[in-house]
Order: sequence, then C-alpha cells, then structure tokens
Amino acid sequence: MRALLVLIWALLALPAAAQEIVITFGGDVNFAQSRVRPDPAQVVKFGRHPIGSTTEFLATELTGHINFVNVETVVSDRDGVQQPKTFVFRSHPEAFRHLMDLGVNAFSLANNHAYDHGWQGMADTLAFFEGADRFDRPLLFGGIGAGTAATAPRIAEIGGVRVAFAAIGIGAAGFAADDGVTGMAMWRDPAHYDAALAGLRDAEADLRILSIHYGTENQVSLDWGQREDFRRAVEEANVNLVLGHHPHVVRAVEAGPDHAIFYSLGNLLFAGGAIRDGLPVGQDYGLLGKAYFHIGPDGPRLTALEAVPLVGVHLAPAPMSAWRAEATLRNLSAISRTAAGEAGVDFTPLAGIAPRGAACYGGPYGPAARELCCRLARTLDCDVPDLM
Repeated sequence: MRALLVLIWALLALPAAAQEIVITFGGDVNFAQSRVRPDPAQVVKFGRHPIGSTTEFLATELTGHINFVNVETVVSDRDGVQQPKTFVFRSHPEAFRHLMDLGVNAFSLANNHAYDHGWQGMADTLAFFEGADRFDRPLLFGGIGAGTAATAPRIAEIGGVRVAFAAIGIGAAGFAADDGVTGMAMWRDPAHYDAALAGLRDAEADLRILSIHYGTENQVSLDWGQREDFRRAVEEANVNLVLGHHPHVVRAVEAGPDHAIFYSLGNLLFAGGAIRDGLPVGQDYGLLGKAYFHIGPDGPRLTALEAVPLVGVHLAPAPMSAWRAEATLRNLSAISRTAAGEAGVDFTPLAGIAPRGAACYGGPYGPAARELCCRLARTLDCDVPDLM
C-alpha cells in the first residue's frame, strides 16, 4: 500500500506538460587540412577515407533531440580569397550534409576560421545552413549574419520544446558583423556579447543554449576571467547550456539546478588539426557531452550530464579504453572542482563498449536520463513507470 501511495503521489506531483530533452554536443569539426581543396565524399589525410568512416562511432552517439558541433571551417564548394593565416580551412558542403543525415542539427558558425576565405566564404557558409534549414528538419545555427542578425538567437521547436540558440567567437575585428554586411559575432566586442545575452534573455523559449569560441590554445586551465564571463550567460540571460571550444583541449565542467557550463569541449572531428593521441592524460582527447533536461511549467531542470572521452579526434573519433577513460574522467572531475569549487561536476565512470562518465541530479527522470542514471544507483524513479 505504501508503494502504491508513493506512486500516486509521484504521478500527481509531475506537471502534466513535463518533457525530457537531450542535447548531445562536441567541439571543433572540419573535414580538410589547411589549404587543401576538400573532396565531397572523402577526407584526405594519411590516405583517403570515405566520410562515413570518419563518423562511424559518432553515428552511434548522436542520439539527442539536439546534436551540436562547432563548424571550425568555411563551408563552401568554391574558394574565396584565402586569408594570410597559418591555417586556412574549407570543407565541402556534402560533409556537413552527412552530419545532418546523422542527426546533427545545431551549429556554431562563429570562430576564427569562419572568414578563412574572406567575405565570400562567410556568405557561402551562411547560405548553406540557411538553405539546409527546412520545416521537416529545423536547424539551430548562429554567429554569422548581417548586423544584429549575427548576435540574435535562432529559435526552433525541437522535440516539442522551443529552443533559443546563439553563438559568438574570437576573430579578426575586420570581419565583425555590421549593418548590411554579413560578418561574425565577436567575443571581444562587449557590445556583441551584451546583445547576444539580451537576445537570449528576451527570447520566447523553453531552453537557451549559447556557444562561445574562446580560450588559450592547448591550455587546460581557464583563462583569466573566463568563469565570470561565461557565468554571465547563466546569471543575466538564463542560459541553460553554455558550450565552450577553441583551446583544442577539454576544460572544466560546472553545473547548477537548471544549467551546465562546458568551458571547452576540445576537438571532435578536426581533420585540419594535429594528432593528440599519445599526449598526457587531459591533453589527449576530445569530449562528447550529453545534457539531460526536464522541461516543466517551472522551467528547465538539469537531471543528468554525460561525458564520453574520445581519441582519434584528428580523423575518426573513437572511444577510449576503459582504464584510460577512467583516468581521464578523474582528471576532468579534478580540474572541474579546481575551477568551479562545489559547482564542479564529478563524473562517475561507467563501463561499456564506449566507456563514459555520468553525473545525476535526481528525478523525476525522463526515459533517457533514467536509463543512464539507474546504471549509477537504483532509486524510486528507476522502479516506477515512465512519468513523462
């Protein structure tokens, strides 16, 4: 009888409109080395690799309602004016159509390689994503646009939830968005960041996501003032998920009742980057993350986080061995506590074909969070029917 009463209470306590939304995310992506003409069907690096072979593992993990990557490249089938930079990247649109076919539907366009082929390259990239956005496959993308459109959030209904997404990144000031000119949302322009936060704050949305491309390359510790700057998104704009990238290494993760901040995800599938395999623990991987949110009348609540450390992020991401993943997750938890104190996320290793870490924050869980969190500990939420 007691169990029945508890079940009835749980059913009554859960808001009728409650939903679960899962967000999967990784860092930097491109499909061709510097100044190499991209092939629409393969990646040329240490040989020729069909694009499908580079995403074989990712295809098994891109299971969120929203799946995000940072587009660290121009996306175009033609060259523009290549900039006088050490690294100049262009990827073929077919490579990103392939990612979309796998389920990727959220893209940051704001980074220091957005303008590698000049103004034309940026315009081509924006035109590609605008053309791929359809009623039957809505896309979230941001960080490039004319004037205020670069910092304005893009809003789409995904999984029954209205999601607002914006992106901002570091870059050459000469390519900043301006009135009537397609340019980039610039992190180092305080007015741009203020505008991005204001747009997210005022958006009519159930969930808010902000992508930030920033940080000293190959440095695991946070940059000076980074935590305060990233936390502005949570405190001033009610952002629920902040996704950082650019350093090419993974940085701290912190979480609160309705939000999470990933200060750097590292690389995900960065054909234009160096091999990281074999570097010391903490320097040798990219992070595929997952965030689980319960959306109810009172707003979003974070129920769980997941971290999948990956090797081979220079060409074909793959899971780590169990012992290496456990050491990596211990390192990630330690740097998260150092950077964020009690808010730092402590990931518990979970064994499996693809070892991963999890952090759970209590039910009621949706189906996906329950499947993850009941592997950590059995609770009442593991033994009652799906309450979503």
